[in-house]
Parts: sequence; structure tokens; C-alpha cells
Amino acid sequence: MEAASRGGGELDAKGLVMHRDGRTSDRISSILTNGVDDVNSDFVHLPGTPETALRRADLASLPANAPPAPWRVTAAALLWTDRPDDRARAAIDAVVPREVSAGATPIATVGALIRYLRTPVGRYREVIGAVVYRRGATVFTHIPFIAVDSPASVVGGRTNWALPKTLASFDGQPADGTSMAANGDDWRVEATPTSHRLMVPMLIPKLLALVQLGPHRTVWSVRPSCFGVTRLARIDVQVTAAPTVADWFPSGIRRGTVSPRLTMVLGPAVRRDCGRSQSPTPYAQD
Repeated sequence: MEAASRGGGELDAKGLVMHRDGRTSDRISSILTNGVDDVNSDFVHLPGTPETALRRADLASLPANAPPAPWRVTAAALLWTDRPDDRARAAIDAVVPREVSAGATPIATVGALIRYLRTPVGRYREVIGAVVYRRGATVFTHIPFIAVDSPASVVGGRTNWALPKTLASFDGQPADGTSMAANGDDWRVEATPTSHRLMVPMLIPKLLALVQLGPHRTVWSVRPSCFGVTRLARIDVQVTAAPTVADWFPSGIRRGTVSPRLTMVLGPAVRRDCGRSQSPTPYAQD
């Protein structure tokens, strides 16, 4: 797949590659004119890795809307972390909008494979590639790579939190000694955990904001919360993808967790207009 350039975007033969600055290409406009519904105007085109671009077939499968935030969900999940090297930082800089990353340093990457057991749109599975940033005393996250096997979740993620969700297929489940994988047309993420026996409580209060770039150069931020139980794990991660993902989200043995049951809450996003300023909004003010 042809990667979007730093200043703009290209459309490949398979689908849509977004502009970093939020502009909509002529071909996207044509698709919208030909019957894609509301989501699918401002929210077809959100910044993310080229792998998150929605194809024509994806657009045709999407519902017109999805339940609004807040969402309360229960899930089982694999989670792993890594520290980015210079090559990874360069790859991150190429795919994350300046409105989000200006003045901030990427200090970690986070991967996750999740099986949602209860959500406002039913059961589905998800893969996430996230970046943790530090700007001064502030730490926040950004998700440039995310895919699910639920069209309704695509719409909900894009319209509620400006998450550039796309569609993928999945196999396996998040459990000790079992591989779980997400598959796109030209990428695959697979993780196999070996966990400790001891189960420990997990609690993530609303301290770490998720920051995304929405339509019309608006910065969206929300503070998710999470609680449940988890086991520490050694996770064998295998990533087959273009450099737009693999250079910052690489294969290897990672430290992580296996969580058989988590509850997460995502409220409505706080939205701020960047205008012509390059100064980002690093966190929600709620």
C-alpha cells in the first residue's frame, strides 16, 4: 500500500489514504455524494496509518450511526508495551498529526488485542497500536492504528472519539498460551502470551488522556477508565506489515498482561479547534 506523504495524502487502487491535515480528497467527496451517510462525511477521513483507510467495500457495510458516548464495555485483553528507538520515533512522527504531537516526545508504544464481551454495539474484537507521549509533566496517548471486526464499532469509534477504526478479521482469543491475531489485506498482528499464575487487580483511573485529531482540525480528548483483574505476561508479538506500522510497532518478545475480564468506560470527547495554531490540546479538561 502506498503511504501518505507528510504533507498530504494519496489514494491507492485499493482504497483511501487520508491527508494529515484533514482535507477530503475528490474521490472521497464523490463517494460521499453517491450515498454514504452522515458518519461517513466528516468521519470517513481521519488521520491514522494508511492501513486504517476505509475502502469502498468498508464504506458500503457501515451503518448510518452508532450509540453515542459514554460507552461502558467489558472485555478480555492482551496488552504489551515497548520503548521506541530512533527508527520507531521517526516512523511515529510520519503518521501522527502535528496538532497532536507538537512539542511532545514519544516514550512508549502500546499494543493490544481485545475481545469485547459486552458493548453498546454487541461483541467484537479489536487490535490497537498506540503511542504514549510526554509533554512536560503531561503524559497522554494517541492511537494511529486500530481495527475491529464490527462495522458499528467503526462508526462509534470514529464519531465518538475520532478513532480511525477500520475493518479486519480475527482469530484466536486473549488467553494464556493461545495465539490471537488480527488480519488486514496486507498486514497481520499476532500475539501469544505466557503469563504468571498470580492474578492481580488492575485499576486505571482517569489520569491518562486519549488525544486524537478529528474533522476540521479539531483536537478530541477523553479520559478512559479501566478496572478488572490481570496477570503479568511475556508476550511473543509477530507483526507483518508495511513500515508505516512495522517500524514503530515491531515484532519481538514484550512485557505485558493477560486480562480475562476488564471493564472500561469511555465518556464523551472534549473537542477544541486548532484553527491556524500549531499548539495542541494535550489533555481533556474534565
